[in-house]
Amino acid sequence: MTNQMMNVQIGKEFTVQIGHKTEMGKLNDIFTIGNEYRKKKGLRAVEIYEWLRKENTWEFILEVERKYGSKFQTAESAVCLSDHKNSSGKIDFSKLLKQFSVIKSQRGGKPENRGYWANLYILLKAGAFLSTKLELEIYEVFINQKILFWRDLGGENFKEFNSLIDTLPDRKGKSNRNLYIEISLEIRRKLEILKSKGYNEKEHNALIQESRANWLNVLSLGIGTGMIKTYKDLITILEKL
Repeated sequence: MTNQMMNVQIGKEFTVQIGHKTEMGKLNDIFTIGNEYRKKKGLRAVEIYEWLRKENTWEFILEVERKYGSKFQTAESAVCLSDHKNSSGKIDFSKLLKQFSVIKSQRGGKPENRGYWANLYILLKAGAFLSTKLELEIYEVFINQKILFWRDLGGENFKEFNSLIDTLPDRKGKSNRNLYIEISLEIRRKLEILKSKGYNEKEHNALIQESRANWLNVLSLGIGTGMIKTYKDLITILEKL
């Protein structure tokens, strides 16, 4: 399954763009939210470059890279941060960025894609630096509610579920593309998200993602065990879920 960009709701007013499979999110969004919270407390706004110049920021990013990235898998291969300090002792991160896979800078492409993108753990690190309120909200959405997990599971379940429809006795050897669409629309109708497209919008919270995954699992189990024998049976069960 391809990586899908999600707009995840943070608090009541904000969203963060993040890939549901790569878990790479827009660091600029985190700083926008964090600075709004800081302003409400009478604190000054913090620029991304200020945070990226800190040595302990990159010490953390290096650990994330070792565990979740594709570079610096051994201590011997690790980048030496002291080689990337300027005369004032701050990290000169412009060249350093290019050596990591868990954080990157994008300048071209669509405006909404420009900026800094980083692994979920790095987003959490930045959120904690900016605002304790934001830190808690990120924990709640991504860790406790597991929104990326349910989005990924729901997508995988739907792919497998479509192939199971093809095995129903009354649907074998037939083109079932329209039925895939019909089932998808019925599920979105039940979830009350019919007017939106896909499952990547901010309104599609963890509860919606989890419900979709669980419903598809029940229907797949019904077909697999022979309890659901026809497409009509499938629609009847879905309506009762």
